[in-house]
Amino acid sequence: MIVRPAEPRDDQVLLRIESMAGQGDRVRLIDERDSFFSRARQFSNSILLVGENEATGALHGVVAAAVQRLIIGGREHVGAYMFDLRSNPEVNRGLSRAMFFLWKGLEERLMEQGVEFIFGLIKEDNSRSYSIAARMGAEARGGKRFFTIPTYRRRRMSREVQATRRIDARQEYRALSAHYADYNLLPIVDDFEHAQDLYDHYLAARLDCGESSLKLWDVSRHYTRRVSAMPRAYELAGSVLRSLSRFIPLPKIPAPGQAINVWNVLDIMTARGREDEVRALLAKANNMALDHGVDYLIVAVDADQPELAWLRRSAVTSLNYKVMVKEYQPVPALAGKSYLDPRWLG
Repeated sequence: MIVRPAEPRDDQVLLRIESMAGQGDRVRLIDERDSFFSRARQFSNSILLVGENEATGALHGVVAAAVQRLIIGGREHVGAYMFDLRSNPEVNRGLSRAMFFLWKGLEERLMEQGVEFIFGLIKEDNSRSYSIAARMGAEARGGKRFFTIPTYRRRRMSREVQATRRIDARQEYRALSAHYADYNLLPIVDDFEHAQDLYDHYLAARLDCGESSLKLWDVSRHYTRRVSAMPRAYELAGSVLRSLSRFIPLPKIPAPGQAINVWNVLDIMTARGREDEVRALLAKANNMALDHGVDYLIVAVDADQPELAWLRRSAVTSLNYKVMVKEYQPVPALAGKSYLDPRWLG
């Protein structure tokens, strides 16, 4: 097998592999991108490798990571965010030796760039991916919770909220660095032209209320998210709600295979005692989402943020992810709360 960089000619095959490899055992999600390379392009230093059968030209799988300079325990470290590891089920059975060689090819390239650790997000109920990561030497170092909040009726705002469509990347990074100073995995940004392009492209709005703020992140222009499987109880509830929603506003529970439109709610910068400000921000986000045909707000919270745990009560479900880490050099401070880079989401 040849391990080589992915090329544009591989795009359609890689998209097909992705469509056959959903995430999760209970609620299974599939992302359909316009290009498999769209995620890699969000980073300035990405490694995207495929394993090609020398005899047939078939692709055994793909692995991808982005090398980043990150703040951990107040100091700079070099890490790699792993955002893809997929085996081609039409070629491989189970975790093949081909995928092992592909993984080793990635590690060799990471070592050449001085990477100290590799990390990624794995859905908590994705037992197969978790097992693979553990066999490759990774361990859990924290968690993320993604609260799924339906948008189906307008909500009243108890406080005034300001919505800003375009923000300055340099000023925003200063604010993030101050607020998340005690968090790990905050990326070091020095290419503000690239950061500005990302904000201009993906930011639906920044919302401010009092001393609290959040961002609405929209990647739907590059991918469609579908629910390919869900518990039977969800399917039954969905069929009832879809019938009733013709008469009254009700949350959307998609049928298997149906697409859903989402906005990600990120960077909720607030403090204890300001719950009313966050409620007003989410009410504004809800109303904006309705105006843009968005079905759900996916609110990202670190598992160690008790001041935002109350958001669970507004959600129809919580998708929990583990932050999996494999160290190549000891990074003892890599534990506890960690920042969530918007680029990690798709």
